[in-house]
Amino acid sequence: MILVDHREKRSMIPAKLQQFGVEIRFEDLPVGDYLLSDNLCVERKEINDYITSLTSGHLHTQLYELSTNFEVSYLIVEGIISEALMYRKIKREAYLSSLASASLKRSLEGKRGIVQIVNLETAFDTALFLKSLDEHVGNGEPRIPPLSRVKKGVKDQLVFIVSSLPGIGEIRARRLLEHFGDLKTLVNADWGEIASVPGIGAKTAKELYTLFIKKYSEETQ
Repeated sequence: MILVDHREKRSMIPAKLQQFGVEIRFEDLPVGDYLLSDNLCVERKEINDYITSLTSGHLHTQLYELSTNFEVSYLIVEGIISEALMYRKIKREAYLSSLASASLKRSLEGKRGIVQIVNLETAFDTALFLKSLDEHVGNGEPRIPPLSRVKKGVKDQLVFIVSSLPGIGEIRARRLLEHFGDLKTLVNADWGEIASVPGIGAKTAKELYTLFIKKYSEETQ
């Protein structure tokens, strides 16, 4: 059986899975879109949503939630690359680099699991992939080798910290660090200087500045 998040009712995938003879049940999943076992979860993103999430910081959070909670996870990016890139301001090399980077994300907490990235063209392909994955799980897979704690270099640690800030993904984190050089300079900057960094903008800069000057004891809504 595959547990399916209620949000996926809007797609054709649950119906296709049932046509393929896969038993499903809708639930409110706290992490991921499809839960195939206690150790295996799948997150699905349409390609345009994936590109948007690169700069919003949402993808970063989702990847670490998957790695924290599951030994093996899949991020399915659904759509045709060439068509999507025609209408988005991102180069093919940067897009493919983001996929490679996403596949190397590891949480330093919980299961510290691996997240595998799969690019599929259609929802039909996704349904077929999930059917096959479910069959492998039914045969006793995955068999997970012991995972050692991933050691991060200083640069990776800095990117990890900054990219976890609201509205900041990996791309924006690197731009901020390249501009300010270190965390101390970043958190002491005024919002105008933060906004001057390409891709940040006034709204995000003001949110960061407000966060940086907020006292821990202050109540927030």
